[in-house]
Amino acid sequence: MPTASQKLLRILPPVLALGALGSVCAWQVTRIESRSQGYEDKSVVLNEICAHNLSGLQDGNGAYGDWIELYNPCGGTIDLSGWTLTDDQEEPARWTFPAGTVLDEYLLLFADGTDTVDSAGYLHTSFSLKTRGETLYLYDAEGELVDHLKYPEQDYDITYGRAFGNGGDSGSFATATPGAANPVDFLNEHREQPLGTAEFSLPAGFYEEPVQVSLTADDPEALIFYTTDGSDPAENGKLYTGPIEVESRAGEANRYVSQATAFGFDMYHDSTWLKNYAYNYAPDPVDKATTITVRLYKDGAWSDQSVAATYWVDVDSHTLPVVSVTADEEDLFGPQGIYMPGSTYFTLLRNGTVDRTGNFLSGEEIDGCVQLFLPDTWESMEASVSVGGLYTRAVARMKNLQVDLKGDAVTTALSEAPEAPALTRFSLKGPGNGVWQYFYQDAFWNNYLYTQGLGTQYNMPVILYLEDEYWGIYCLRERKNTDFFVRHFGVEADSLQTYSYNLTEKSEDILCLEETLYNLPCSDESWAWLREQFDLEEYTRYLIAHIYANNIDGVRGLGNNMVLWRATEGSSAEYADGRWRFLLNDFDQTLQYEFMNSFDDILNAEATSDNVQKVLFQKLWEYPQYRAAFAEEFRREMATIYAPETLIEAFDAWCEELEPEMERNFARQKAELTPLAPLADRLTDSESTAVDMTLEQWEEERQAVRDFFAQRAEYLLQYLDEFLEQAEA
Repeated sequence: MPTASQKLLRILPPVLALGALGSVCAWQVTRIESRSQGYEDKSVVLNEICAHNLSGLQDGNGAYGDWIELYNPCGGTIDLSGWTLTDDQEEPARWTFPAGTVLDEYLLLFADGTDTVDSAGYLHTSFSLKTRGETLYLYDAEGELVDHLKYPEQDYDITYGRAFGNGGDSGSFATATPGAANPVDFLNEHREQPLGTAEFSLPAGFYEEPVQVSLTADDPEALIFYTTDGSDPAENGKLYTGPIEVESRAGEANRYVSQATAFGFDMYHDSTWLKNYAYNYAPDPVDKATTITVRLYKDGAWSDQSVAATYWVDVDSHTLPVVSVTADEEDLFGPQGIYMPGSTYFTLLRNGTVDRTGNFLSGEEIDGCVQLFLPDTWESMEASVSVGGLYTRAVARMKNLQVDLKGDAVTTALSEAPEAPALTRFSLKGPGNGVWQYFYQDAFWNNYLYTQGLGTQYNMPVILYLEDEYWGIYCLRERKNTDFFVRHFGVEADSLQTYSYNLTEKSEDILCLEETLYNLPCSDESWAWLREQFDLEEYTRYLIAHIYANNIDGVRGLGNNMVLWRATEGSSAEYADGRWRFLLNDFDQTLQYEFMNSFDDILNAEATSDNVQKVLFQKLWEYPQYRAAFAEEFRREMATIYAPETLIEAFDAWCEELEPEMERNFARQKAELTPLAPLADRLTDSESTAVDMTLEQWEEERQAVRDFFAQRAEYLLQYLDEFLEQAEA
């Protein structure tokens, strides 16, 4: 079967003729009158060049050499004997036209450095054309400069020259026209066109032995370019000429996963970049894949979309769905890469600044390809990718990623979740900074409470491969964007107002709400105002979820991780009533210390005015009617939603889903101490500890969480009674 390049060569003459048809028609009308019009009375011009000929014009030997076209706009025959051509003005006679060379209308020369005449009669110059761009000079037999043409860096099969009828105007052409009139218009240099995509001979996935992958284009006339490093083929792709061999990468040294991608391993100390010297991250080779990214090329334009396929050879398949994210390695892990502290950060360090300013805090988006390997489904999509999260961006090596699919692409990854149709945006959340990080407790807690109307995000545990290296267990989850509120609560986007702590600049409404609430006296008027401003029933259930989970990094703390919202219009009268509501958010540091008294942390601790969630509970606790309603709802939920047997069953099912993947996940998160660990410890006043989790330890920690569920409700009911008694005293 002929390749795409061979097919293109077979049809090249009629394609070129069609591409130049408009120009040729105009030329035929005017050639008898004056072919020289627009060429400033030049007798010969350097008319067109191709400095990166991959599949266009062939010489007499069947080779695709770079070529130069001369044009005689004046008519008649011109003897070029003794004329010279060069790409170096200091060496005018670098190549001389042989005696007897004549130019009627067009003359084609191959510039390949061979200085020969081939079997088809083509002349070959003694120099080659530079792809990066240069200037050509044409001299007559007396050494007088006849013409020169300066051209910029050239792309594959693009030609550069003078527009027909306007010899003083030069540029790139969409269609090559060797031996024929040039087009009258130039190429839009960044043009894309809908060429379709490429088809892979083998489906992406896991293979026991090396495989050969063949590529075919939807458009049989298009050239296929590909990369295997995640970068865009339009930037540095290889021309596809035959099957691509994909081999095992077992034992290959880690390139990315072992890098120090955070300020340090210990999040609790300043200047923790020094802690990176104490650890050897992921010391053992992780599983690796090979991603083939493809883009098509035709008539000077690239296809408007790329497609990627990831192949694993000699890698055990996974029990969880797999997500592959690839991009240009410089965009991810280079000096300006979004996953790294970056050159700016270390430049500041050299100048004595230790501020946490890194590339991963920039919010910058990069282009990439995202593939989802779901049960019975493979999805490959172009996307914008950025690093998400707050504090975890600086201290976590398994960072959160935000994915925005491009064009009309959607994913069905969460289509089985309630109220979660195909999505165009989603997050890939790592283990965060939680204590029970190997259980992804934030994802578990969100899923468990998903149907309670508290605005949680549905999560699907997946295996992430980033830049073709195993990155560990992540959770693919909904994003809390406008669409989230519209889908979950039936509100109109235009009437929605949201505030996310540390992410959104405070509006006058929020500032006024904080101040009024903080200074609110206990009175009937205040009670009416509270019920008018807040959905107190929803807030009660929101607060119970925080109290039960013992969320150290939420309502008990500084008021961070708070999402406040309201809407005035929508299909749901329940939620479009203009009252403020809270969304459950960030449960990384939860489900530990079942004995802790969260009531004491909330009610007896002084709260600043901007800690709305804590201040609100302290104000409400002053009203007997609220205490009674809260106690009733609290006891009901301890006996139902938070009943030990119900939670333990759900948690066991979650752990059983994760367990088959845990050993590889532990190996990825392993960290050995280096000889520099003692020095790093002294400089940071800390103690480094190697990390090497085992399944036995995991089972012990799992039992600790089960014990939490078994005892937490009993402890809390006791604390509730104590605080009710104190309030009534």
